[in-house]
Amino acid sequence: MKCLIAFLILLLSVGCARQDPAIDQVEPEEPRIVVMAPAAAEVLEILEMTDRVVGRGDYVVWPPAMQELPNVGAYHAPSVETVLSLGTTLLLTTSSQAAQGAHVKLRELGIEVLALKTSTYESMLASIISIGKEVGREEKAREVTDGIRREMEKIRRLARDAPKRRVVFVVDRDPVYVAGPGSHVDEMIRAVGGENIAADAASDWQLLSMEIIFERAPEVIIDTSDNGQGALRGRAVGPWGRWPFLPAVEQKQVYWVDPIRLVIPGPRLPQMTRLMGQLVHPEIFEEPSQEDFEALAGANRAPR
Repeated sequence: MKCLIAFLILLLSVGCARQDPAIDQVEPEEPRIVVMAPAAAEVLEILEMTDRVVGRGDYVVWPPAMQELPNVGAYHAPSVETVLSLGTTLLLTTSSQAAQGAHVKLRELGIEVLALKTSTYESMLASIISIGKEVGREEKAREVTDGIRREMEKIRRLARDAPKRRVVFVVDRDPVYVAGPGSHVDEMIRAVGGENIAADAASDWQLLSMEIIFERAPEVIIDTSDNGQGALRGRAVGPWGRWPFLPAVEQKQVYWVDPIRLVIPGPRLPQMTRLMGQLVHPEIFEEPSQEDFEALAGANRAPR
């Protein structure tokens, strides 16, 4: 009888142990991430999740540590075989019609695909939150976006009484593509007292004719179209000198900037906006140094 009672007590104690959530709880598996979008890579760094990244796309050149990871190809055509071989559970990329086929296939194979829209200021901030939720860092992500909004407001106050200067921000010159309304670049231009000459364009990144540029006569030209080795950097008229009647050319307010400094939306937005201020209103934000025009230290050039 005593043995039976002891056996029953043992069974009850085992049963209680199994019901104890502290013992039975299974920790969620950490994600294995492949990141295709440069903006997402920078978000992962600030969320302290780079140790979970196992692969990267062609365009991910920052932070430098990610350049040592396996390359899975272009954002619109990732190598499904390579992504699978890395044991990937999450692919972070940008929204793209060209990549839809690959995304569908990856999802069918059990890989979570988060296709982000980062082309506008607000969608960029929303993407930081989306990534935070996906990797279990939502609170940190909200802190980051709140900090960005606060810093942007400080910059706006600095330039509040500044005279408006007409700006064109060029991302390609053959043909000419510029930053349009809603883009994070447009937000930066307006924040520092500039007036984007393509503010009425049909999309956030817009093909623009030279005739319109001539007509709207920008006072500041910021050209990020060339990221090749030996590309022109700094304050120089360069090829824009073919049109000496443009105010920006006449006043030598043409700037050649590595695209990584201003084109990739993400956590660096306040620093990028201050650089924009140095180009548009140096009398308020101070003159830029030559280093401000160059690629970030350690960032290899991505294909364009």
